[in-house]
Amino acid sequence: MIAAAASASCATGEVTIEDRSAETTPMPSSVIADDHLTGIISTQSLPTTTTTTITSDDAVGIEPLWPGGTVNGVAENFQAADPVTIRIPSIQVEAPIIGLGLRDDGSIEVPEDTDQTGWWRDGPEPGEQGPSVILGHVDSRVGPAVFFRLTELKAGDRIHIDREDGTTVTYAVESSEHHAKDDFPTEAVYGATDEPTLRLVTCGGDFDRNARSYIDNFIVFASLA
Repeated sequence: MIAAAASASCATGEVTIEDRSAETTPMPSSVIADDHLTGIISTQSLPTTTTTTITSDDAVGIEPLWPGGTVNGVAENFQAADPVTIRIPSIQVEAPIIGLGLRDDGSIEVPEDTDQTGWWRDGPEPGEQGPSVILGHVDSRVGPAVFFRLTELKAGDRIHIDREDGTTVTYAVESSEHHAKDDFPTEAVYGATDEPTLRLVTCGGDFDRNARSYIDNFIVFASLA
């Protein structure tokens, strides 16, 4: 279930970063979840990313390129389709992806269903240049949730993102990190990258029963396979 206030969330604390561009996309002022998801992030805006993904109707599994390239003759700057499913074979995850926007208070929405994941839709679609960010619950009051085994991922493990046009983009895990809630790496997660990248975010560390919140965030960093 979704907590009604930030005090019941897994909070990363307040983080501010420098605005690097006149053209910006608003960042979440907070990431609010139930007892078991991501944390509160307070930031200034990050630069928008330019869409440079290459896809085609029959290019399942193809690696999109960034500025200056084509794949199978498909022109660059093609808009990638929205993600619909995440598959992580090494930890037996196959789950729907829903789009997440911002609430009126600037906090990011979270999936109500703990077996769903959520993609921050104001960021790049998976396969486009820049970081695509997907959030998932680690558990719920009744048991494990979609990202319960996320900490088991190792470098090289594949993450497949199926898109609504039938194409699939595949990432390989590069690294993972635990961060205390007052030390969330906002720039590393949401900051612009030269190539398509993926970040998976959930809660981790010990559970503070008084605050009803995990004390850490666990973040997986991945790049195109």
